[in-house]
Amino acid sequence: MSGEFVALVGAAGSLGFIHTVLGPDHYLPFIVLARAGKWSKKKYQ
Repeated sequence: MSGEFVALVGAAGSLGFIHTVLGPDHYLPFIVLARAGKWSKKKYQ
């Protein structure tokens, strides 16, 4: 593999991770479902 390919894959992976962690649209639905369903902490850990 060339160095450029490794850099591209690393950059894409990093951006994807940051987008997922910072984007509330990825975890907000689970919070709403947990509250609506009155899940215990054991249920979603």
